Amino acid sequence: MRKVLIASTIFFLLFIYGLVLTQTRLSVIPEEFEPKNPTGFFDYRGISNVHTERGLGSGSILDVIRAAQESNLDYLILTDLNTFSDSPIPDSYHRKLLFISGNEYSYLDSRLMLFDLARAHDISSPGQAQLLIADLLSQTDKETRDDFIALAHPFKPGYSWNGPYPPGLDGVEVINLKSLWRQAWDTNKISFLWSAIVFPFNSDLALLRLYPEPEAELRLWDQLSLSRPTVGLAGAEATAKTSPIGDAYLKFPSYQTSFSFVSNHVLLKSELTGEAEGDRKKVLTALNDGQFYMSLDAAGNPKGFSTYIAQGEQMLPLGSKVKLSPGMRINVHLPARPKGNFEVVLFKNGQRDRNLSDVDSSFEITEPGVYRVTVRTFVNFTLLDGGRWITWIYTNPFYIR
Repeated sequence: MRKVLIASTIFFLLFIYGLVLTQTRLSVIPEEFEPKNPTGFFDYRGISNVHTERGLGSGSILDVIRAAQESNLDYLILTDLNTFSDSPIPDSYHRKLLFISGNEYSYLDSRLMLFDLARAHDISSPGQAQLLIADLLSQTDKETRDDFIALAHPFKPGYSWNGPYPPGLDGVEVINLKSLWRQAWDTNKISFLWSAIVFPFNSDLALLRLYPEPEAELRLWDQLSLSRPTVGLAGAEATAKTSPIGDAYLKFPSYQTSFSFVSNHVLLKSELTGEAEGDRKKVLTALNDGQFYMSLDAAGNPKGFSTYIAQGEQMLPLGSKVKLSPGMRINVHLPARPKGNFEVVLFKNGQRDRNLSDVDSSFEITEPGVYRVTVRTFVNFTLLDGGRWITWIYTNPFYIR
């Protein structure tokens, strides 16, 4: 009888705690905030590194498109692994969602994502893929190429790059959700299992409390950016497929869960038009140029954020490569004042340089360097978890010579 009473009490307390979790809102900005485009730019939110049943995933392309629509994405880049035939669904709009078909290929011990801006390549076999990738990675003149090639999950066990990084590598995944969640499991299994219990009640809380800063990926990105312009990407590696035992798998986490957690926000100077071919090239060009920022959307909708180089009357976007001039500043605007403590941090050549705690921050630039911005906020999770600082926004760099 006593055991039954103890078990019933524990169950009751967990049930009450679960109800509390369902009401927990993590947004770092006020709930009444209405997202809107920042002055001078149009913010479009999208996801890369997505897999369907044609590759590593569990869902069809239409399943993925529906999940992206439900997550209010503006664009979606499909990257099924080692597929050598055209997508059965062409690049096109599906209501307000722009669907783009990219590629991911195994290469040596790593995996590389390839986005073909000009549709210049017809890859129909593994051999063709290997030859093309080897050729692209050896090229040093990025200005003559219409390709964007990025290293996926650079430190994922079993898929790490070995040796020097080739000159033709255009970008790296700074955030890869599956790699980070595996790191969380390896670091603290009890915390991971607690998140599994929390997940049915509040998926954002369960995953955000596990999120570790991608320190190794950030170091690699900063190192590469010092030698050549290098784009940093956030990748969902969304598969909706977890295999705990053998060939059996669970459709977990769902596509929608992955799509809602982290994304890449391109900041365009002009609107998308609704014409698929032109908008496809505009989005891929912005990604190729580093004209975007990465955001943990689970911590709050960042739409309205912007940062740019103020040079006279000009507003130069992320990824800009410019010569230092008198009076140059990097201006940062937040969509709203965060509810808790926060800081806007300027990094120079990979090192923390300065920080401010203003909705509108302005940093004077007096020396050449590679500059990027992060926005860090203090997030209160729950009574049991307490709170901690997380990085909400990571921008791509400005290159000032």
